[in-house]
Amino acid sequence: MTQFSQSVPESKTLTYKNQGKFGQVEIAWTDKDVPRIQADNYESLGFGYGYAHARDRLIELVGQAIAMRGQRSKYYGPEAFSTLGFLKTTNLNSDLMFKLRVPDEWVQEELKQLNPETQDYVFGYVNGLNYFVDSLSETEYQQIVGQEPMVRFEVEDVVRFTMRFGVMKELIEIGPHLVASANVVASTNSVTPTNLNTPANGINANTPSDMISPHSTPVEVEGGFGSNAWAYGGDFVEDGRAILVGNPHSAWQRNPHQLRIYMHQCHLTIPGELDAAGTTFLGFPLPLTGYNADVSWSILDAATVTPYVMQLMDVKLKQDSFKYLVDGEYQSATIRRIDIETRQESGEITIQSYQFAQSHLGTLFHLPQSPNKPAGWYAITNPGERNAKGLDQFLSAAKARSTREFIEQIEQHRGVLCQLVVADKHGDVGYVVAGNVPPITDEVMASAHVGIEGVAFNVLDGSQTKNSFRDKHHRPLQAAKSFYPNIISRGIIHNTNNSYKYSEFGKQQPDYPSVFGQHKQQHTLAAARLDYDPRLIMSYKRIKEISSNGKISAQQVLEVVFDNRNYAAETFLDWLLSLEPSDCSALTKQAFYVLANWDRKNNADSRGALLFHQLWGKLVQAKLVRVAGFGDPEVDSEISTTLQSQKVILAALAQSVIELEQLGFALDTAWGSVLYQTAENHPIVMHGGSYEQGILNGEMPAELTREGFAYILFGTAYLQLTQWKDDTIVPQVLLAHGQRDGIDSTARTCQLQMFLDKELYAIPYSPEQWDSTHVTDRITITNADLAS
Repeated sequence: MTQFSQSVPESKTLTYKNQGKFGQVEIAWTDKDVPRIQADNYESLGFGYGYAHARDRLIELVGQAIAMRGQRSKYYGPEAFSTLGFLKTTNLNSDLMFKLRVPDEWVQEELKQLNPETQDYVFGYVNGLNYFVDSLSETEYQQIVGQEPMVRFEVEDVVRFTMRFGVMKELIEIGPHLVASANVVASTNSVTPTNLNTPANGINANTPSDMISPHSTPVEVEGGFGSNAWAYGGDFVEDGRAILVGNPHSAWQRNPHQLRIYMHQCHLTIPGELDAAGTTFLGFPLPLTGYNADVSWSILDAATVTPYVMQLMDVKLKQDSFKYLVDGEYQSATIRRIDIETRQESGEITIQSYQFAQSHLGTLFHLPQSPNKPAGWYAITNPGERNAKGLDQFLSAAKARSTREFIEQIEQHRGVLCQLVVADKHGDVGYVVAGNVPPITDEVMASAHVGIEGVAFNVLDGSQTKNSFRDKHHRPLQAAKSFYPNIISRGIIHNTNNSYKYSEFGKQQPDYPSVFGQHKQQHTLAAARLDYDPRLIMSYKRIKEISSNGKISAQQVLEVVFDNRNYAAETFLDWLLSLEPSDCSALTKQAFYVLANWDRKNNADSRGALLFHQLWGKLVQAKLVRVAGFGDPEVDSEISTTLQSQKVILAALAQSVIELEQLGFALDTAWGSVLYQTAENHPIVMHGGSYEQGILNGEMPAELTREGFAYILFGTAYLQLTQWKDDTIVPQVLLAHGQRDGIDSTARTCQLQMFLDKELYAIPYSPEQWDSTHVTDRITITNADLAS
């Protein structure tokens, strides 16, 4: 890891930017390390959570701030790869992306447009972060920060954290081609910026635009999408109220180059005004999965949503001239320069400059041909850009008193692009798409399409004004409320990062525009990168089973997650076993024996799950498994049964056997022997498994080593089960990876053991419950403390 020279801030008497309202905040921690922050106004409340969040996740938050500022090249060099959320690319690509798509001027605009109470909260939150750092002794500072970089937090950082939700998915399309696009622009304008002749990226003006390495490496989607949520409405629950199970997935461990999604719990209270608890992540300072006295909700990635359109531009390049066609006339592009601070091998920081062409549709990107689009220059129209309303969105929604009111608040402050499943004490459940999507019907999209067969449906002809989908100020158009496929029901809502279409159990929603997910034969699920996702089918199967005999209980809904049933094995293993050759080797015969005797689950003691895991990944990669029903959970996936496919399967099994043998594992090694966590120097075995196998309790492991799986990429870490008894919410939760980054604690060890035992614990919510709860630490911070 790069070494940094750090020192404690010289003065502890520092100025804090604030709204002048901070008075006092009290923070109390439970024995599970969960903080309850209580204050009398929003600035004080934000201060308390900033302090508590920094106490547990300081370096993670610093890493987020560095990335969102576009400064990873400054601290780690441009060519190193990093993972941001789900997406892995070079530091330089990441820096250029955020400098281009979350520019400082937009951040300032969005900050000023936030609701006053949201501004107060965010200012307080940032002051709390900084106050925690300022309060550290030199020894504490070195223990927590060590040799990792440190920055002073700014209010703008929180706004960037929020704005990034709207544009992150663009990185998949444009990330590997940012440097190449700048290279072409510089060459056209006879400019040789400093970046074009440095060894840091290894290019010059004559380098072919798609021969650049490593920055042209495709963006990798690490771990896939695996969150789940279930809301069981009053018609299916004994007392007529609702039960919600929130199972958002996160990464399990951080390093300086893996800024994935890490969860953090909190309870935020302003008496008489706000009383909400739950988890958040990514430096976002409000519960994204949570509950109050009347409503409970859970977040999922909007994996099937296509949040932007790509406009193919007709560009004419000449010496010192960059023009693009609009309605039959060529217009001159302007040039925008992006400066990136870059760490050289010597440790010296230099400024590298990159130039990008700007049109009335924003930045133009030079993209190569792919199966979904032709080569050429593209603009992107994304209604999710330039948007920090997610902060208003989740602060307002946290105060909702019903499912309907929750959805209304999401609609009024449309910000973070996600899906939300919600339930209330009255028995109503719901589904809502948050964030913004292109307000374009399928018919209009088809009329604007470039017209090339096989090209993604959202690739449009950008040379015509009618296809700009922007207003007179060139801002992307926003969709009306009626455009969105929201659901309110007393039935069952379930979602596994799938679209709206089958989110209400037993019902199909009417077709909405394909930007929300595609379920029509003429479209393809590939546009949403979901060629194979069996989890919704498994969810449907399990709901059908538990709802067939009377009302549904909390124990049953928890078992849907924790029974670890393997959809791929239940559906395809019998057929796979029939492929056993009569003349196979003793080792192959043993492999078939192990698979035949496996319980077809991914419990810690399941024997055969490891061999199947190694095998199934190869079959998915070979594209032998496919979605058959365009997302319909009542239609099973299919596996290719041709003679050639059978040969591929047998070869994949043989290779899997060799892999396990070389790594020193018996074919019937128990799953928990390779999937485990270390807590206080002792291994605690785990359960759950790959999304690709349709396991709802997803634990997507990284590569297998001699010591077991190296780490968990993404998976079940937080579970929230909420129900109401006698008009009172009864929340049960579990945060298995622990609250504190890189710190072993009794709380973490306890919760890992609870995860192994498939148990949640009752967390205090009401003032009376908090009064009787064992509090391990308590701190009160007043305005006077800031000046001392």
